[in-house]
Amino acid sequence: MITVRFTVFGGVSARVDGRVTEFGATRLGALLGVLLVGAGEVVTADELVERVLGDAPPARARAMMRTWLTRLRQTLPGLVERDGAGYVVRVDPLEVDLHLFRHLVRAGRTAEALALVTGEPLSTLDTPWAAQHRAGFAAELLAARLDHVDDRLARDEHAALVPELRALAEQRPLDERVAAQLIEALHGSGRTQEAVRHFEVVKARLADELGAEPSRPLAALHRRLRSASAPRQLPAPPKPFTGRAPELAQLDRAPTGVVVITGTGGVGKTSLAVHWAHRAADRFPDGQLFVNLHGFGPSGAAVSPGDALLRLLSALDVPRAKVPHDLAGQSELLRDALADKRVLMVLDNATDTDQVEPLLPRTPNAHVVITSRTAIKPAHAHSLPLGLLPPDDARELLASRIGHDRARAEPEAVDTVVRRCARLPLALAVAGARAATQPEFPLAALADELADLDAFADDDDVTADLRSVFSHSCKALSPAALRLFRLLGLVPGSDISLAGAASLAGLAVPETEALLAELARANLLDEPETGRFTCHDLLRDYAAELALDSERDEALHRLLDHLALTSVEAGVVFTPSRRRPATPEPATGVVVTRFHTHEEALTWLMSEHPALMAAMPHGTPAQTWLIGWSLADVLDRQAHYRDLLTSQQLALAALEQLDDTDGLGRTLINLGRGLARVGRLDEATAALERAFDVYEGDPAGQAGVLLNIAMLCPDDRIPQALEYTRRGLALFEECGDEYGQANALTGLAWGYGKIGEYGKAIEHAERVMVKWRAMGHVIGQAETWDNLGTAYLGLGEHEKAAEAFTRSAEHFRLGGDRPLEAAAYEELGDTHAAAGDAELAREAWQTSLRLHAEAGLPAERLRAKLQPERQ
Repeated sequence: MITVRFTVFGGVSARVDGRVTEFGATRLGALLGVLLVGAGEVVTADELVERVLGDAPPARARAMMRTWLTRLRQTLPGLVERDGAGYVVRVDPLEVDLHLFRHLVRAGRTAEALALVTGEPLSTLDTPWAAQHRAGFAAELLAARLDHVDDRLARDEHAALVPELRALAEQRPLDERVAAQLIEALHGSGRTQEAVRHFEVVKARLADELGAEPSRPLAALHRRLRSASAPRQLPAPPKPFTGRAPELAQLDRAPTGVVVITGTGGVGKTSLAVHWAHRAADRFPDGQLFVNLHGFGPSGAAVSPGDALLRLLSALDVPRAKVPHDLAGQSELLRDALADKRVLMVLDNATDTDQVEPLLPRTPNAHVVITSRTAIKPAHAHSLPLGLLPPDDARELLASRIGHDRARAEPEAVDTVVRRCARLPLALAVAGARAATQPEFPLAALADELADLDAFADDDDVTADLRSVFSHSCKALSPAALRLFRLLGLVPGSDISLAGAASLAGLAVPETEALLAELARANLLDEPETGRFTCHDLLRDYAAELALDSERDEALHRLLDHLALTSVEAGVVFTPSRRRPATPEPATGVVVTRFHTHEEALTWLMSEHPALMAAMPHGTPAQTWLIGWSLADVLDRQAHYRDLLTSQQLALAALEQLDDTDGLGRTLINLGRGLARVGRLDEATAALERAFDVYEGDPAGQAGVLLNIAMLCPDDRIPQALEYTRRGLALFEECGDEYGQANALTGLAWGYGKIGEYGKAIEHAERVMVKWRAMGHVIGQAETWDNLGTAYLGLGEHEKAAEAFTRSAEHFRLGGDRPLEAAAYEELGDTHAAAGDAELAREAWQTSLRLHAEAGLPAERLRAKLQPERQ
């Protein structure tokens, strides 16, 4: 049987029994292609002339056509037949790739259909009819592609589709189907916030360019994503939870506003708040926020209102770039962020009214539940005192932990345990865990053991009763687990990682992991997130009391060694261009974690950020300064400016006790940066000037200080900034520091561009570009292209400026700096506008607008530039 296949995609060809005839850009190929597109249909001679030769054919067009038809019949016998006034190819349409494509699309086999498309149909034929046909097929092809995307989304290929759909969305920025698919792909790959931001970008484009609102399907998708992207920060609900029916009813009835649950430690305030919050979550579709304020932790390191606000704003996806430095501004921003949202906020373990007042949104639909051991009284708050569990509820709580059959078998023992646990949920949980781990152990024996501890109890001191229960549970631990429990009471922060716990104990990680699991089974430890461990602050207090003097100092030193040395590893990977500080050998038993990627380092530094800050006052001078060095860059880039300043002040105090000139100089530079971030410019300048003196005899150190001083100069003092930078360059050249020279030259190119000396800006930019390329420094090249673009734009050389800003944007994208990529596209748009090309300007600004939205940056200036286009 003869097999025949024809192609019109990417050029016309025929395959007959494996023999291929390529027609190329010939009239014969054009003629065959026209007939194959209409396979099975009669095409008149006049139609053939128009489709093959165009609207203005030569005088002998019909004679030429007859000649070509004769040659085609000779080449492919039996293919073309005369039919009345026209011609037809006698083939099965499914033997032609174009018709097979359409058949497969109709059958829902889009992957097979798309695999056939190797180019445009009739790509070698340049006539109006062919162009029109290609345009029509482009719409068919797009529809098939989007159908195939729908199929892949249904197969959960979300992450793989994101790059493809991003590119398609850039090509078709107003196509709502493409927008919806990209939004679905982002959401399905766990990037819901990006999905919501892309919707906002599309909504703005539709309004700016068409004066239209998003379609109903796209708007419905946005509503669904908004719900999916709402913060869900509540801890897991307590299990089991027993009783508290009156208090739950009061929480249900409380009007939207502020409720304060007060009571003694261990009485179950947090359990009540979290249990009710989960039960009421549906009332707050815009999210549930949770912050542990650590008001009564053993370290005394309560969370400051500023830090709590940063956590809340971050959970609400408020960009750090928009967060003010002052507490009042942050409080106002939180109110703005919650203005139209139905949100529940749980503020756990508060110290006093001053700690919580700045966190209260006071918006109509936001509801706040606060827990505290003290009777704090924010304005217009509803108070809910929490007493001991009623006896029946206390018995039920214990029974739910040890098993109801066992409880019914020994009712008197249950009553005794409940009484000696003072009806406190925390004590009952610990005692119940002890009994549950030994089901063969008579409950009466447990009650008798608690009785032996009555000497520790005090009717007026609930904590004393808890201490008795804790003591009994600790007796059931293995010696190694008990030792680890004691040591955990020394931890400066509120939680600890597995590697940190191993270092604290001086044990191998697997052994430590097994001991932590034993403590968790005894209800003496929680693992709120994988790999991080914490416990109730009363348990931590008790553990600290048990710690032996002989083990305290060495254990704490090992933990601080782990934090300091691991933070250096993370800091070096986070900012590879920084020179690694000298580090001591770790103490025996210390685990030092290594990192391979920037993302790994960032994740660790931010996870350990609270622990590192809490550890700094307890470290040796060397440990404290190393932690401060490691935190400087990440706290600056993540906009934790108060912690940046505090960490560098602590590091500086530590270095005053060390003979480390380089470390002192570096810390003074970081301190100057922190002071500048909070607006204390005079103090920042003084710190940098001191750093300059410290680096006397070290030209590279002094040069680095000069560049940092230059960065403090406002726009009206750019000539002074240039002078500092020139001095820094001279010093870097003196000591042969190539990286420093490149930084200085980049600063000079920027400064000359700012003051309009464009020739000098270009001279320095071209000189430094050679250095950045030799070092393979992508961001340095990006900044240099940007400086060249500024200079060329100032000189009116618009084509060169556009090229430079385009290259700058490309390099910033490669370097992963989306805000600066967005800025480069905005400058590219400004360049096109200056050149009088409104369409290209608009295109670049729209790209910049999208990048601003994806990075969560304000874009009012860009919107203003696009506004006139709607007139």
